Amino acid sequence: MRLDPLPRLTSTLGKALGNPRLLVFAIVMSKLCLDRVYKFALAVNPTPALDNGGNQTIDILEYYHPSTASDVYRHLDSYNLKQRLAYQSLAIFDSGFVVFRAIPIAFMICWAFKTAPAKYQPGIWVVLVNVFADLLENILITILLKSYPERLPFIAQALTWVIDIKWKSFWGMLGLLFVAMLAGIYFSFHAMLANSVLLEKDRKDKQRARQHVNQVMDRAGSSRDGA
Repeated sequence: MRLDPLPRLTSTLGKALGNPRLLVFAIVMSKLCLDRVYKFALAVNPTPALDNGGNQTIDILEYYHPSTASDVYRHLDSYNLKQRLAYQSLAIFDSGFVVFRAIPIAFMICWAFKTAPAKYQPGIWVVLVNVFADLLENILITILLKSYPERLPFIAQALTWVIDIKWKSFWGMLGLLFVAMLAGIYFSFHAMLANSVLLEKDRKDKQRARQHVNQVMDRAGSSRDGA
């Protein structure tokens, strides 16, 4: 029984994502996309809620965890044309942010568990589920915005389910990342300890071999002196 249902995919992506240039590019692009998301979020909701530090939050539909199609349209009805267009642009940059953000997260998870026993390797399927759900969420939101004021209750209801999956997989991904950090420390220390034991054993073997050679040479010297 393995925790990772897609071990080959995890192995392939783990190797591909280990490229330093790709990681740096992904981090830079995720920052740029996130900046655009905040910009368009302010256009969607000019008076967003503030966090405890008084900073602007992304105060839009998906952060209210709608549970019904009526909840979705209650938010859409509150947006004017300019806000709906801004939301569509936000969805594009949010999709980019989601993809680029997943690259370093997936790499860190793969790296942390690379020396763990196969049955304990969780893989990156939670990250992939989160990416898929987030992208699907943006697609459904865009469809609803483009078709507004026409009502598409089934798509709106499906959106609530996708948002729920997105948030659950998001928190699962963060939890897995936290565990991965601890696992990385543990398995790295375990590997270092195992290597130190092997090095010590190798040192003792070499020392015994050297002593054996010295003893042979001493006996040979004694034999020549006796002769």
